[in-house]
Amino acid sequence: MRKILLIRTDRIGDTLLTLPVVKPIKEKWPDCKIDFLARTYTHPILKNVKEIGQILNYDPEGAHSGIRGHLRLAAEIKQQEYDSAILFYPRFGLTFALWRAGIPRRIGTSHRWYSFLLTDRVHQSRKECLKHEAEYNLDLLEPLFQDLPSEIPQFRLAIPEKTKRELQALLTANEIIGKYIVVHPGNGDSAPNLSMDQYRTLIKQISLPGIRVVLTGVNSEKEYNQLLRSEFTTNNISDLTGKLNLEQMIALLSEACGLITTSTGPAHIASSVGTPVATFYCPAIPHTPDRWGPLENLERVITPKLTNSHCQMKQCPHGTQGCLATCLQDDQISQALNYLL
Repeated sequence: MRKILLIRTDRIGDTLLTLPVVKPIKEKWPDCKIDFLARTYTHPILKNVKEIGQILNYDPEGAHSGIRGHLRLAAEIKQQEYDSAILFYPRFGLTFALWRAGIPRRIGTSHRWYSFLLTDRVHQSRKECLKHEAEYNLDLLEPLFQDLPSEIPQFRLAIPEKTKRELQALLTANEIIGKYIVVHPGNGDSAPNLSMDQYRTLIKQISLPGIRVVLTGVNSEKEYNQLLRSEFTTNNISDLTGKLNLEQMIALLSEACGLITTSTGPAHIASSVGTPVATFYCPAIPHTPDRWGPLENLERVITPKLTNSHCQMKQCPHGTQGCLATCLQDDQISQALNYLL
């Protein structure tokens, strides 16, 4: 039986944008066993993808730290006897571990100094953002088979019944009944964000009869969301910041009427459960929705109307409060809401 190891060890959104490769592999080899090497915080996503068998944990700060740790990782991988491994997030330690494990086919990109440790090298440079991230990931299947999909395959995350019940209990406890739209203001400063005033404008416009607004975020974003919530006297805004684990967040988004956010993991989660997403993106190359936009919701992405149609700056000089906070026009915010309402 063919065994393939997929390797993606960075953020939640990056991992989700790697998952479209699973379907074409299974279509070509239905009996193929597909395992995934990932960081712990993405395991709740991967374990709900039925095509993925075993999830191997990558712990570069602990068990797999340094050369000794990556030798340990190589030994763990070798025990699984994989035919092929595909490295979607190139790092020397991971490439070394695959080589040391002796996997017959080791697939990755060609332009790194350590790429000689791979058996199959695909020429691609993602820095210019000429394709969507999911397309770049699909290109790495080429050494295994030539008939790559002409379009990005659709994929869906499954929601376990236990998680659905947990979500319903949380919604009931927080008096969230009926339709709701999720607003996720935080993005870990990984990309430019909207200002608090812009989020207030968004919330005001979606605070309609019969529609509840649900704020979400991690514990470190509690103070920000509480301040955002304190500006409103209406009782149809609920704050679930810090109250949901990742699986419950997936379930929450699967039941939502829509999501409003910026470039962050929940945008990709919502897309992967079929929920409409209105997102606000900076057009600069590192953040462009052309590469990082949520699949199936690319037409709902809003970027500022700049003098240049596509910002060529590698890094925004305004930091996380760049053109989204200064150049986004009110009619664009209304346009985003019209996509949902």
